[in-house]
Amino acid sequence: MSTVTVQPPMPTRRKVFKADAVERGVVPILKDEYKIFDVGEATCPEDQLVAPGNSFICIVEVGGVDKSVKITAKSDDGEYKVGQPR
Repeated sequence: MSTVTVQPPMPTRRKVFKADAVERGVVPILKDEYKIFDVGEATCPEDQLVAPGNSFICIVEVGGVDKSVKITAKSDDGEYKVGQPR
């Protein structure tokens, strides 16, 4: 009789966005691409999945008012699209 030991599959690590990195990236995009000059700080949620099509909302101060900005992952490499503030 022989015994075979089978290792359980290694859990796959999910890639997630670092909130502080997205926060730093959103502000210049709003200023440079959307030409919104009264942009303050951004606040984004932690641990959002890096997967094409996944989206989440960051809160960005625009003209002293908090606005929602939709962030949509474009690739598995961490590229993302920044929507218009609403």
